[in-house]
Order: sequence, then structure tokens, then C-alpha cells
Amino acid sequence: MIERPTVDRYTPTMSRVRVGLSRRDITPEVGIQSNPWGMSQNARSTGVHRALTASAMVIKSSSGTELFLVALDLGWICCYECDVVNFRTRVVRELGIELDDLLVNLSQTHKGPPFCIHEANKEGGELVPGHIENVITTVIDLCKSARNKTEDSDITWAYGSCDLAAVRDLPIGDTDYVGFNPDLEADHTLTVARITDSTGKFLATLSNYGCHPTTLGWDSDLVSPDFVGRAREIVESRTGAQFFYLQGACGNLAPRRQYVGDPEVADKNGEILGYATLATLSNMLPPSTELRFTGVIRSGADLAAWEPVRINPPQIVKRKRIIVRLTRKELLSEEQMRLNWSEWDPKIVDFRVQKQIGMRTGYVDGDHVNHPVWLWQLGNALLIAHAGEAYFEMQQQLRQRHPERVIMFLDMTNGPGYVYIPKRSAYERNAYQSWGTLLAPGAFEEMVEILDKAISEFFEND
Repeated sequence: MIERPTVDRYTPTMSRVRVGLSRRDITPEVGIQSNPWGMSQNARSTGVHRALTASAMVIKSSSGTELFLVALDLGWICCYECDVVNFRTRVVRELGIELDDLLVNLSQTHKGPPFCIHEANKEGGELVPGHIENVITTVIDLCKSARNKTEDSDITWAYGSCDLAAVRDLPIGDTDYVGFNPDLEADHTLTVARITDSTGKFLATLSNYGCHPTTLGWDSDLVSPDFVGRAREIVESRTGAQFFYLQGACGNLAPRRQYVGDPEVADKNGEILGYATLATLSNMLPPSTELRFTGVIRSGADLAAWEPVRINPPQIVKRKRIIVRLTRKELLSEEQMRLNWSEWDPKIVDFRVQKQIGMRTGYVDGDHVNHPVWLWQLGNALLIAHAGEAYFEMQQQLRQRHPERVIMFLDMTNGPGYVYIPKRSAYERNAYQSWGTLLAPGAFEEMVEILDKAISEFFEND
């Protein structure tokens, strides 16, 4: 009698929950301030490349837990007032939920209007407050709409591969500049979740990937979601289901071709992400299905046979917020910053000073910062979200340390703390990310260890 293999079943990461979905167009009025690049000659938009969108998903467990995930084609939110007070607090109040029940992930397009009234200081800035208010009310309506149409759903999670992102720390002399470095290998991991209803029909695709949407630079005056727009079009045309792009750890990642004025380059970059997402979807088993070893078949060779078997996915839904306390570096006063950058264009200096000061409120606590991180367990998958821009090695190391589950790692989510989280080597190379952050050298390495422990503790009772 032939013995069975040591591993006789393959069970994909999966979840069974109730899901509701909704999406709206949030493309701003032409003429709005939407070109944040320091090299731009005019901040006003003159047209639209592709629409900006807001997408919402509500997740309900059998026990009544209700969580909301919102994906926005927006760049960043630089202050506590605009993010926590005027935006997310309003949303959760309208929904009757806790602040930690909502995750808002920003794609980080660099061709959209600011989502902070304090940044509305260039041509077209007078249109920004109205746009912000429209986005807020749209997100509230979206979440309510999603809540009202939930249905039993299965989520299948898988890792794929995408070659869009490249390392963007280029050594020149004793400094690393923000540009493609062909000598270093980026993280190509693409995390995909397929959501289907009880009949197996596609409802949505979540695509989690770390890459700065910086294809379009200062020579384009078009509002654009950058590569996300074309990727969305490709996946939705094939699946007939809603597409969510969730920004991953992108602090040192960007496309090889970037800073251009031609939107066709952004579309080509989007094709790389879109087709990689479809390839990952195609490699998945049917919903609620595992493979089981069934025996050996005598043929020209002795063949090991496997067959698909339907199973019941886990229905666990829980969330936790932790505060990662990290050492901050010495903070310069506004006067010191302006003196240090006195040879730069005044508009660039104003932007960086405002951003540096705005990041501190609600985040800096004495000699440390309080960096919030959200953990969501959905079945046997894990979603980790935070506001910073971590170097890609953070998501890479956490996945390597916890290979037993699929992990989605989200940068640019909620706040406060929209800061870079660079490795220690970035400080040694005087990289842009190191002097643009509030964190002291070693914060990246410390955060990895804290999150590693937190993940283990989060799942220790399962």
C-alpha cells in the first residue's frame, strides 16, 4: 500500500463574510489646483486623463462586526485637522461606528487636488474646499449604500507577482536621489483578493501593491489616477466586478518610467498592474475550494492525483489598533527650515514647511511619535494598515516571518503619521525620505519587530 504524502491537502487563504460594495466618481472641476510638483509652472488642471473614484466596501461578520474599507484616488492628507477631525470623524459619526472600524486608503496619485485646505495655496486653490466637502459627503453616502446591500460572500486571497515597481533610491555621490536604480531588486509581490457571491459570481477584486503613482510629472496638467486608472479598466472589463487598488509599502518604490507628461505612459504602467492582477485571479481555485491528494495513478510514470473539494471558509472577523511608539528625530523650527532651504524656490519651501509642521499635530508626543497601526483578521487572512510610507522591506519581512497566512500591507491609510519610514541605510545616504520624515534612524527596524510580535499575539488564540 502506498503511503500518503506528508502534506495531502492544499487550502488557499479564504474568508466567508457578508460584503457590500459601492463606488462613485470624485473627479474635480477642471481648473482646480492639482499639480503639486515643485517644478510645475501652473498648478491648475486643464483637463482629465481618467476619472478619479471613491470605492467603499463594508464587511459584516455573522456576529455583527461591521468594518468599512474605503479606497480613494487621492494623494495625501498632511494634517490632523483635515484627516481625523474634519474627515473620518464626520464619516464614522454618520455611520454610527467607531473610528477604528474605518480604513481609508489613498492611492497617492500625484495628479489630483490636495485633500487639505492648508495646501490650497496655488492657482486653482479656491476650488479645493468645495472638492474636499464633495469627497467627504460622497464617502458617507458610499458607505451607507454599501451597508444597505450586503450579501453572503467568499473571499479568496493569493500572492501574485508584478514587475511594475522599481527601487527609486539612486546613489549619486554620497546621496541617494529619488529615481530608478537598476542595480537593486524591488518587491514584486502582488496581493489579490477575489470576492464572489454565493453562486460564484465576481463581486470585486482587491489589488494590493506598493508603487508610487508618479508616472505623470509636472509637464502634465491633467487630473489623473495615474496607472491605477488603466489597471482598473483592464480588470473590470475582464471580471465585470469592482476593482479596488490598495497602496502597499511604497516608500522606496516607483515605476521605472516616471515624471513624464505623456498619459499613455501611465496607461502602459497600468497595463502591467492590471494584467498581473488578472494572472493572479486566473491562478486561483474556485471559491470555497481546496485541493486534496486522492492517490497514485499508474501511468507511464507514477502520478500523484489531486482533486478539488468544497469546504466552508472561516468566518472570523476581528480588528485591533495598536500604537507603535517610535523615537523621533530633532525637529526644526519653521525659521530653521526656511534658513536651510533658502536657496530653493519659495513655493517648494512653503509646501515642505507646511507639510512638516502639519504632520506633527496628534502624532508627536515628547521625544517620540505615536504611530497607529490597524490589524484586521478576515478568515485566515490579515490586513495591516498604517498612514506612513514604509520602505518595501517592511511588508517583505513581515510576510517572510508569517508565511502561514496571506498579508495585505497598506500604506497611506488613516492618520496621523503620513511620514516616510526609511531603513537606517537611507539616513546614512541622506536620502529624501530620511530628511523628510519625523522619525529617527532605527525606527523602521524597531517597527518591524513590534509588528512581528503584534501579529503573533493577534493570532495566538485562534
